[in-house]
Amino acid sequence: MKLKQHTRLSIVVIVIAAVLLEVTTAVQYFTAREGITQQLTEKAQRDLTLSPRIAKVKREVEQAVDKAVPEIKRQLMEVDIDTLAMLLRRLSASQHQVVGVSLGFVPGFVPPHIEQHVEASDRPDGRLGIYIYEEEQEIDSAQRLQAIKDTTIEDSKLMELHQSFMHFDYTVRPWFASVVSGHHVTQSGMKGYWSEPYEGNINYVLMCSYSRCLHDSTGQAVAVLAADVPLRELSAMATQLIENQHRSLIGIIALQVLGLLALGFIIHRSVKNIRRLQAERIEKERFLSELSVARDIQQSMIPKTFPGYPDRDDVELYASLTPARQVGGDFYDFIFSGSRICFCIGDVTGKGIPAALLMTVTRSFFRTEATRVLNHESLASLYPTPPTPNTPTPNTHHPTPNPAANIVQGMNQILYEEQSSGYFATLFVGVLDLRTGQLDYCNAGHEAPIVINTSNNNMKEETLPVCPNLPVGALDDWAFEGQQTQLQPDDMLLLYTDGLTEAKNEEGEFLTRQRVHEIARQAVGRSPREVVELMETSVKQHAGQAEQSDDITLLCLKWKKKELELKADIEELSRMKDFVVDAAGQAGLSTKDTKRLRLAVEEAVTNVIMYAYDGCQSRPLSIRTNTTDDALLVTVTDEGRPFDPTKAPMADTTLPPDKRPEGGLGILFIHQMSDGLDYRREDGRNILTIRKNLNAKYAS
Repeated sequence: MKLKQHTRLSIVVIVIAAVLLEVTTAVQYFTAREGITQQLTEKAQRDLTLSPRIAKVKREVEQAVDKAVPEIKRQLMEVDIDTLAMLLRRLSASQHQVVGVSLGFVPGFVPPHIEQHVEASDRPDGRLGIYIYEEEQEIDSAQRLQAIKDTTIEDSKLMELHQSFMHFDYTVRPWFASVVSGHHVTQSGMKGYWSEPYEGNINYVLMCSYSRCLHDSTGQAVAVLAADVPLRELSAMATQLIENQHRSLIGIIALQVLGLLALGFIIHRSVKNIRRLQAERIEKERFLSELSVARDIQQSMIPKTFPGYPDRDDVELYASLTPARQVGGDFYDFIFSGSRICFCIGDVTGKGIPAALLMTVTRSFFRTEATRVLNHESLASLYPTPPTPNTPTPNTHHPTPNPAANIVQGMNQILYEEQSSGYFATLFVGVLDLRTGQLDYCNAGHEAPIVINTSNNNMKEETLPVCPNLPVGALDDWAFEGQQTQLQPDDMLLLYTDGLTEAKNEEGEFLTRQRVHEIARQAVGRSPREVVELMETSVKQHAGQAEQSDDITLLCLKWKKKELELKADIEELSRMKDFVVDAAGQAGLSTKDTKRLRLAVEEAVTNVIMYAYDGCQSRPLSIRTNTTDDALLVTVTDEGRPFDPTKAPMADTTLPPDKRPEGGLGILFIHQMSDGLDYRREDGRNILTIRKNLNAKYAS
């Protein structure tokens, strides 16, 4: 699994921090070492100047070198390399303070008899330098006893002189360059040079070198003789300091190793945790992706196309579902069955995936039971069971069972049998007869709907009375009680889940049922969609920045009564007039066009009452309206004698009244007040449709 960019960056930062920690330790170590060396150097310089003992050693070394200079200078141009080396050994042995003797020729002035006996590799760039130095040598017991007899050495090591050529460029070293320049004079008056203390490469930590320049007979500098003198006390001190530093460094290194191990362990654990978190994040992303797909599937199961104009002119419905999480337990649904619409709203207990799964099952049960109950009742009404022969017809009338209660009862039985996890759902189911406005309903522990009536702009809202039924799925033997009410034309029914009333603001305050009712009172003249959107806006304003805690589902249904059933009675004309005026107002007809249409329908209904039924007031009569894109259609249906007004003769208004034939004025009036007539005879009924164009223009 590849690490993400920010993960790699975190690891790099940790590694850089560890490296910086080690570098800091190293810098501290070398800085301390440099400080110690500098302190020892300063002390050596003070001791060389002030200490009498050091001054004595200094004087003895100068005298030994100054004494050797004439002999070496005299034989420099005559002896061979071996003899020259012997003279240097003698100088080293003459003074026990001297641990090394150097002789470096000035480039270009090497004597030929010496140069020819030296390999070219030992005299690079025309330089030739010889170095005689002491080095400790391990000896056995016999050698140690002999050494004690011959010398004053009391150690198990013996100093041995070694000889080597100086292959480095010694001409740039201070002991050579400074003395060749001739600016240094010793206390004896001879020109010599004492170097600054420096760290030696052989036996001692600190040494000083005393050097003299050798000249030929012409005064030309040809070589430099130098003697190395150790600063033993300072060297011992420096050695002790360095050893102490090394010992302390061991502890520091041990701590650093432990720190690195701890840091490595932290990095290892961090990488493991990061990989684990990445795996969890990937799993979470996959889970969220699946939840998103589940949300899309769940939302696709909820109806998104709602009945209304222009597909239906008898009912208008709009709903919305806003889950608190990716998926939720709220749902709504509706189906049509003949002239009835069955609708529901539900809220499954809990949230998340379990609630969403149960919501899907509950909605499926609703559709199954609604289809079964409504289809069964439709068949029963078409094919009633005949009475058994010799069985007296009972005098008592048993009302048809409430279809909404039957649907809920069936859902409860199936839901209780299918799931045993203790989940249940509150539910409201309604069955509305779109012809009469009769609403059969059953409330199973759900929020009571609000009835909003806007007939004649007389606004009122009230809670629909509901029986205290249990939620579906709670008990298998609960007998659900159904109820019935009569809706008035343009009544709206607002259904909602408790996520609406229990929506909290930032202070934790609920929206409350009282506030929901106050918002419902603002629904005068609004469509179901506008009512739902008004509720959603109010919830958002109330909640502010507070997080939604529960699913919010809203469903608003408006019954638009498009059919009016009358009796063939002149007194029913007032109901007919209100019905036509309301339909014209909803269709958007002007006041003049509304009046013309009302007069045309009134004349047609009067003709039915007076002539089709011969004044029989008990015969039925119905008026139905339908709005198209360009016209309002009013259909008058009766069961009277056949009469086609589209073919009946109209009165000739050009003739004087006394010469006109009787009748025909009403037919003429209907034609003039409308924009078209259509007549047909079906199943023993007269069906007359009066057309009124929308936005039509008439001459005054």
